[in-house]
Amino acid sequence: MAVIIDEEKKPVNWLMIGVVGVIVLIVFAAGYYLFFKKPELIETVAPKELDRLNSLSQISFDPASVLNSSAFKALRQYTTPPALPTAGRDNPFEPVR
Repeated sequence: MAVIIDEEKKPVNWLMIGVVGVIVLIVFAAGYYLFFKKPELIETVAPKELDRLNSLSQISFDPASVLNSSAFKALRQYTTPPALPTAGRDNPFEPVR
């Protein structure tokens, strides 16, 4: 007489499958709304103070009038410009002394 031994089958954890499914749906929905949905709300979120930037962009600037002004010519330089050091060695393959 033969003895048949079957392995015990583990029950399916439907709760965990459901939780993983909901998380996957949330990630896909967030990705869709983040990357593919048209952003109509961006125009209404911008502050009204940005309208002043439009008037600033219309201002004309003449550098020659600043350079030729008496106030600019009255400025004096009290220091010397800094000297830029050389970076690294002349020959990077030469051994350090």
